[in-house]
Amino acid sequence: MKQGKVDLHIHTSASDGTWTAEEVVKKILENDIKIFAITDHNSVENVEKAKDLASEAGLILIPGVEVDTTYDGGNYHILGYGIDIYNEELLKLLSVNTKIMENKDEESIKFLERKGLNVSLTDYKKYENDNTRGGWKALNYLIDRGICKSTKDFFPLFDGWGNPFDKTEFPSPKEVIEVIKKAGGIPILAHPGAPFYRLEYDAIVPAMFKEGIMGIECYHPENNLEVTKFSIDFCKCNRLFITGGSDCHGTFFTHRSLGKPSIFYDNIVLEL
Repeated sequence: MKQGKVDLHIHTSASDGTWTAEEVVKKILENDIKIFAITDHNSVENVEKAKDLASEAGLILIPGVEVDTTYDGGNYHILGYGIDIYNEELLKLLSVNTKIMENKDEESIKFLERKGLNVSLTDYKKYENDNTRGGWKALNYLIDRGICKSTKDFFPLFDGWGNPFDKTEFPSPKEVIEVIKKAGGIPILAHPGAPFYRLEYDAIVPAMFKEGIMGIECYHPENNLEVTKFSIDFCKCNRLFITGGSDCHGTFFTHRSLGKPSIFYDNIVLEL
């Protein structure tokens, strides 16, 4: 019987987290979590390794991914659970998004170069990023060049240009949702209370429901009690899956910890 603590939103060094697959499984065991999901941004690179390790440790790992989408000019995230990580359409979508992210980073550097900051696209292309630091290449490049110290002073650099993520055209939610479903997965709206979402939770939830989501990440550090209650009620009224997770990025984000908020299998709905 499935029971115990769960954490269905974890990032590794395959995207912007700091932990390897081995380190994630070790931390999962240390925190007495029984069911977990690795949900890297636009990548399933560490899922297979983590699944093998989880199986050896008697844990349940749900194959997952977190995919960037663009809706009404804003950046939103769709989680995919139970996916076939070898599905060709899914891998193609993730490859497209990875390339879009790379282009976004280059455009970010070009903008700052035009502003007169001591950076250049030529220098950036030579820069080798260490994935185990967390974050992304442009952020780490700017930190190492002394332009910023963290994400807090990264985004203000783009005043007058806008959030690089919002300026990026990712695939639509409908397209992403369809691909996740074709890969045998369940598409879930991630963290409806996220501060970077342009639309408020009570607008984005019904909007994404119309796009085809099958559930909502009701439990998340950025969901306050009001958002959590709204999301749970919406799921119950529309027979949707209820999920939750820490959105832990290893040591990259100090304000997010594995297993927080504390979620148990009885709190979520993974079967309808």
